[in-house]
This record gives sequence, structure tokens and C-alpha cells, in this order.
Amino acid sequence: MTKWWNELHNFQQVLFVIACAATLFMIVQIILLAIGSGDNDATFDADTSIDDVDTINDGGVGLTIFGLRILTVRSIIAFLAVGSWLTFALFYSIKFWALIPGVAAGVAAAFAIALFIKAMDKLQGSGNLKIENAVGKTADVYLTVPASRAGSGKVNVYVQERLVETEAVTDHASPIKTGEKVRIVGTLNEGTLIVEPYAVTATDSASVKKEEE
Repeated sequence: MTKWWNELHNFQQVLFVIACAATLFMIVQIILLAIGSGDNDATFDADTSIDDVDTINDGGVGLTIFGLRILTVRSIIAFLAVGSWLTFALFYSIKFWALIPGVAAGVAAAFAIALFIKAMDKLQGSGNLKIENAVGKTADVYLTVPASRAGSGKVNVYVQERLVETEAVTDHASPIKTGEKVRIVGTLNEGTLIVEPYAVTATDSASVKKEEE
């Protein structure tokens, strides 16, 4: 074993360590998911913290492509595991050129994981979750909500003690930007909420109270 390790190129040694660590992490994730502890509420809080800053459309540091959140703990680990193993194996024959197929395979793995997570979220959301229970709650804008229902954005809201990311529209004359708070005033259809800026609704509520007094 020592002889085999010493015969490896330094770059291969680094790849081997990264691949082993990432693979071990993936196995732990799979086990947690299998026993029901790997959902949004119990699996590594780091996934949530990274996902919550996926605001590239407004200058943030996250990365969302085709509606898939790519920059998450799971997708990064998949990229490192698959990419490192393939690069390690091909390095014997094509040396540093192995980085090209390795990176490509890693990116493909990251997209596959992101697609899987999105599918699982939809599957879980189609169960006992009732989006209408979000009406009256406050939410954080995840992707800018266009003004006057010119399109849809996305918000993060807690529904039935679960953080849910869902589409949202507004009748407000100005767009509601990422990071702003909104109040949910209704539902347009299954999975789409109608929101208003929190400041506006709070002001309206104050006005109503004054009139009642």
C-alpha cells in the first residue's frame, strides 16, 4: 500500500484524498436520506444556509441554472467525488488532460443531484403540504417578484413548520427585490402565491387601526 501511494503523482494523491472524503460524505447523506433524517429539516444546516444566498440574479453569490440550485453542499460533494475519481483514473494515461473529462463529469453529477433534490422537494410538497396555509404569513423574496403580475418570482416561507420555496406574483406597481420581506395575501393557483411588500401592508394595517380608533 505504501509503495503504491509513493508511486502516485502528487496531484493523484490530492485527488485520491478528496475523492475518498467526498465519497464518504455522500454515503452518509444516502444513509440519512434512507432512514428519513436527510430531509430539509434534519440534514446538514449548511445546505440551507448556502441555498438561502442563491441570489445571483441580484448580484448574490449563489448559482441557479434552469431553476436548479447548483451551489449546495450536496451538489458540490457530488462534483468533487465524481470529478476526482474520474480524473484520478484517467491521469495514468493522459496526465493533466484528465482534468477536462473530470470537470465535465463533476458538473454533470452536480446537475444530476440538483435535479434529484428538486424532484424530491416536489414529491414531498405534493403530499400533506397545503400552500394556502401560507396566506397571512410573511416571507422572504428569493428571486425578484416582477411588478403588476408581469411575471413570477420566488419566495421562501414557512408552511406547516417547513421552509418552502415557491413562486409568487404581486399586484404592486413596483418589483419586489431579492431579500425584501413580503406578506402573503392569497394564492393564484397550486404553488403560486400572491404577495405584497411587507412595509405597504404594515402601513395599511396601521391606517385601519387609526380609523377604527
